[in-house]
Amino acid sequence: MKTCKKCNCGNRIISNAVRQTKPGCMDVCTTPICGDPKLLSIMAPLVYDEIGVNLCATFDLDVDVSTEYPSACSAVVQVINIIYGYGENAVEIEDIAKRPNCLRITLSNLTVQFAIKLYDDHCNLLDTLFRTALYLPSNDDAPTYNEDTNPTSITLDIFAPYGTSYTADAQNPTRIINLIGMEENSNFVRQGLNLFAIPKLIDLDTAEDEISIGLTLILQSLYFSGYNVTSQGKINVPKGTLASDENSGCLEFVCGDLLDLPIKPLDLNPPKCEGCLKKDCNTQKSCGGCMNAASVSSSSQNSGCQCGNSTDTTSTTSSCCHRDESSCGCGKMI
Repeated sequence: MKTCKKCNCGNRIISNAVRQTKPGCMDVCTTPICGDPKLLSIMAPLVYDEIGVNLCATFDLDVDVSTEYPSACSAVVQVINIIYGYGENAVEIEDIAKRPNCLRITLSNLTVQFAIKLYDDHCNLLDTLFRTALYLPSNDDAPTYNEDTNPTSITLDIFAPYGTSYTADAQNPTRIINLIGMEENSNFVRQGLNLFAIPKLIDLDTAEDEISIGLTLILQSLYFSGYNVTSQGKINVPKGTLASDENSGCLEFVCGDLLDLPIKPLDLNPPKCEGCLKKDCNTQKSCGGCMNAASVSSSSQNSGCQCGNSTDTTSTTSSCCHRDESSCGCGKMI
């Protein structure tokens, strides 16, 4: 970013991409480029470190399975939500002395909510039971406690160079671990530490009305970062069709191909440097559409620059952008 001083524009701040260059070239502010880029500039949630542990607990289903569901013989389980607090005998986030890029995480007293689907031997769904069970109970007298498979707590060290998320408390924000679950308010990721669980049915005891569920807990440090990735074009979305005998323009549209916007993101980095095309041109083309090959060729002959032609070869585009590099600053850090 740079404040323009030579154009007498006061305090207006402009980027390298929109700085004035030679007139006559294509202006992407009025005529966006169509086609697929070779590189995509994306902001992606990247996992910097992760660590997992397996637990298992047996608990009551609180229903007489033999009476209520006499044909039940199997089940499928899903984790909906995990409820936990912070502090002693709960979840603790601690700094490690002389190791500022890592954190020590203690997990304890996790109340896990399950959706348990019961099936008969023909795979017919009988019912869905919603039950909770305590994993990593802080008290070894808890019904689900087991020294080997479900202890009172676990401690994990994780590489978290950019820290954690915090509560929205202006006076006293505290560090938190975000849950990635399947409940309405937990099905998203945050920068910082994220926790999620994968369940597995170990045993369904219909005689004792008990179920044993294994649980893989995974702790991740995750941060959003900008990257360039290779593009292989847009997703080809399969289309469903509505059947009707009506013959109309609406029907033709509904039965036709899906709409798609062909405007592509700018290739901001060398060799194309298409960010240089955001400028005021003397010759304007039709707004909102792509320049066809003929108009691009004509414009290019007048300007000696084919940066706007989506069919340009790398060598032609590179030559063009590098020729204007002194004025557009493409590829330079300002």
